[in-house]
Amino acid sequence: MAEIYNGPVIDSHHHIWEWKDYPWLTAPISPKMYGSNYQPLRQDYLVEHLIADFGKNNVVKSVHVQANFDPMRPVDETKWLQGVADRAGFPHAIVGDARMDADDLLEVLAGHKRYKNTRGVRHQLHFWAGDPLRCRTDRADLCLTDKFQQGIASLVKHDLHFELQGFSHQFVHFAELARNHPKVRFCLVHGGMLTADDAETVKAWKEGMNLLVPCENVTIKCSGLNFFAGKCDVPHMTIMLDHIIDSFGAGRAFYGSNFPLEKLWAKYDDLIAGCKQILSRHPIAEQKKFFHDTAAKFYRI
Repeated sequence: MAEIYNGPVIDSHHHIWEWKDYPWLTAPISPKMYGSNYQPLRQDYLVEHLIADFGKNNVVKSVHVQANFDPMRPVDETKWLQGVADRAGFPHAIVGDARMDADDLLEVLAGHKRYKNTRGVRHQLHFWAGDPLRCRTDRADLCLTDKFQQGIASLVKHDLHFELQGFSHQFVHFAELARNHPKVRFCLVHGGMLTADDAETVKAWKEGMNLLVPCENVTIKCSGLNFFAGKCDVPHMTIMLDHIIDSFGAGRAFYGSNFPLEKLWAKYDDLIAGCKQILSRHPIAEQKKFFHDTAAKFYRI
């Protein structure tokens, strides 16, 4: 009989904010990759709101990932978050915003490192030719440009990891980046962003994910699983989690919520219950790795 995990949980991917500091929230509503119905996000979402959403799910630690703060002062997001963490005890780790090909990268990295909870950085790389709403860059292989790779190499001396975000057709580039920088730890967020459940899309996603399996310095973060489903969709989540756990193992994969974005279509209770249901076919020790131990090791928390 399948056993459902009920031990401690680390949420490895969430956001909190004072919305006045986020241009994408203060600007008039416009179409986004996940739709236009994000009015509920256009208000403060503070640590108290996050902890309330955690509810009784035994979330004992968390990781904040940059949420597209004012790009002119990215370190101020980390400064604010560290103050929140010092006061409230959450988040336990911070992933800051750093554009790896920016002229001021080294200054930005040093700024983030002034705060004790900083563990890594993210530069969103997703690109889909012909669909501007799915693009944060102007090319699929930005990560392989000389300047970007120089930036990645600089993470080693700062003891920072890099969080990758892109679509399956970009994973060939991500795999090359990881091979080029074996001393850098990488984390692919949102489970590799499966955009649909049709056979062709799933096949392409699986083939892309499989390119990353031999890259032992790449770990998979299973966050934002319903990003393209628009609802708490257990069958969609099952496609992703089954392939990720079977391919990478729970020692290279871990749970994240992507709240409050995921809150647009899923209650926290339903999201984590769905993940636990799917993972229940695995031994409890493996479930504990997925929901707690692997993230604790990766983020050193």
